[in-house]
Amino acid sequence: MRMTDENKGREPREDDLLVEFERTTLPDDYREYYKTKRHNLLASIQQLPSLWGCFMLLDKIWFRELEDSSNVSGESQIFPLLLYINAHNKIRLALELGFSACTTEAISIMRDAIESAVHAHTMLLNPDLLKVWLEKDGDKVQRKAFKDAFEDAKKERLFGGLDELHGLWRTFSEMGSHTTMHSLMQRFAIERTATHLQLKLNYTGVVEEKDLAGSLFMMLLAAFNMEQLVFESFHSRLHLDSVLVTMRGKFETDLARCRKEMIVRYKIVPPTVTK
Repeated sequence: MRMTDENKGREPREDDLLVEFERTTLPDDYREYYKTKRHNLLASIQQLPSLWGCFMLLDKIWFRELEDSSNVSGESQIFPLLLYINAHNKIRLALELGFSACTTEAISIMRDAIESAVHAHTMLLNPDLLKVWLEKDGDKVQRKAFKDAFEDAKKERLFGGLDELHGLWRTFSEMGSHTTMHSLMQRFAIERTATHLQLKLNYTGVVEEKDLAGSLFMMLLAAFNMEQLVFESFHSRLHLDSVLVTMRGKFETDLARCRKEMIVRYKIVPPTVTK
C-alpha cells in the first residue's frame, strides 16, 4: 500500500519513518525491512481508517473490561482472567502485524488468541477443568485428560455454542498457522528469465488493498467474538459499567458502518456477527 505525506505532498522519506536511533543503529538490510514494515503500517492506517478506528475502539473496550474484572471473586477466576489478558495481548500483536501487511503471521497469532480466550471461557463454565488445564504437561493420565477436554472434538466440546468463532479459528488455521501452499505463496514471487526461474521471498508481505481489508475485517470479527466471551464471563459486574455499555453500543454501530463500506468499496460481502 502507498502512504503519502498530506502536509508535504510527497512520499515519506526514511527520516519520516524511522527515528534517529533506528537510522543509525539498525544494519542496512534490516533497516530496509523495518522501514518497509513501518511504511506498510502507516499506509494501511491511512488507507483503511474505518477498520483502524473499529480496532482502536474495540481495544479500549477490551482494556476497560479487563480492568473492571481485575478483582476476581475466587481462585477459579484468576487463571481464566490471565488467559483473557493473554488473548488481548495477542490481538494487539496481530493487529500491528496485520496492518503492516504481514497477514499470514497476524492470522496465526489471532488463532492463538482465539484458543486462549476459548480455554478461559470453557474453564469459567466448568471450573473443574482448571485443574485439568494446569496439569496438562503432567503424566500420561493428566495429558490424556487435557486432550479429552480441550483437543478432541473441538467443535462440540471446546467451541460448543461458538460456531462463528470456531469457523474463524479453522479459517485462520489454514491461512496462517499451518504450512500450506496458500500460506506460502502469499510471500513468494517467481521471476522467469530466458534461462532460469528465480524465487524471491517478500519478508514484509505484498497484499492488495482489497485482500488486506478482507483479512483485517475477519480479524476484527474474531476480536469482537472474543470480547463477547469476556463480557459474558463477567457480565454480573460489566453490565453495571454504563460507560462500557455505551462504548459497546457505539462499536456495533461502527462495525455495521464499516461492513457496509467494505461492500461498497471492495464489492465483497463480509460475514455478520451473531449475538
